Amino acid sequence: MANGIFHVNFKASTGDHGDGLVVVKDGSVNGGDANFLYQGKVPTASGPFEAKFKISKWKAGNTNVVGIDNYTLNAKGQVDYEGGTLELSGSVEVAPQLSIKISGKKISDAF
Repeated sequence: MANGIFHVNFKASTGDHGDGLVVVKDGSVNGGDANFLYQGKVPTASGPFEAKFKISKWKAGNTNVVGIDNYTLNAKGQVDYEGGTLELSGSVEVAPQLSIKISGKKISDAF
């Protein structure tokens, strides 16, 4: 099934790290953490992909792992729906020297 709720861990080139939840449903990705939202698209079948993700601050109180509150992440990755994993790495569109690696593990189906 290509839909699911994933726990994601991320680590930035700045050395900062964090985690959050994302819901993958019919190719759309929506999720976040205590201060930031993550939105984008992934393929509906397992395999490699390239995508852009919008990262936006929704609540004050914490700094983003790359030090920029609102940005687009240009990413390449691999999703394995059967195995329940996703991996991606990307760079900030306006500051490509800033990068993030993300790994996710499916924790539940999404309805």
